[in-house]
Amino acid sequence: MSPIDEIKAALTAEFPEAEIVVRKADDPKGMQFLNVFVDDLEVAVEWKPDRGFGLSCYRSGADALDGAYDTPDEWYKSPKAVIHRIGSLLIDEQTTRAVQKCIGEIRRELGISQEQLSAALEITQATYSKQERRTDMKLSTLRKAFEAMGCVVRIEVRLPDSQDVRELIFQ
Repeated sequence: MSPIDEIKAALTAEFPEAEIVVRKADDPKGMQFLNVFVDDLEVAVEWKPDRGFGLSCYRSGADALDGAYDTPDEWYKSPKAVIHRIGSLLIDEQTTRAVQKCIGEIRRELGISQEQLSAALEITQATYSKQERRTDMKLSTLRKAFEAMGCVVRIEVRLPDSQDVRELIFQ
């Protein structure tokens, strides 16, 4: 039984309502794919014998091609870890995709006005308003604004052709 077949068997037992599709290369050592569909969620798993399991989960109803052909959002080495993660995503109805928002949307979501934030940053509201509308800004400016809102800023770097992720720090 291949690792993808092992994952399919475990998910079929745990989520009988799920539609599960498996695609395998002709070469037994080639890549294998598994897609799990439950309601509007789709979990895509790709298995590369030399790299492990790539996993992405997204809302398939949002856009027919959303997530298709993308590199996986997460990587795992063992089938057991993948089964656990897929179960968590489906039970909690979560995706692996971060919700994309601009700084102003996040500020408004937190209920913070430009006046309040500019006061915390010790700049004028007009200056902050200009910063918020920029399409490009220094990381230090961005970090200061989010920290003033009580947020934590992390920058993750995914190494090419690897399962490794590094958190970028500034010294």
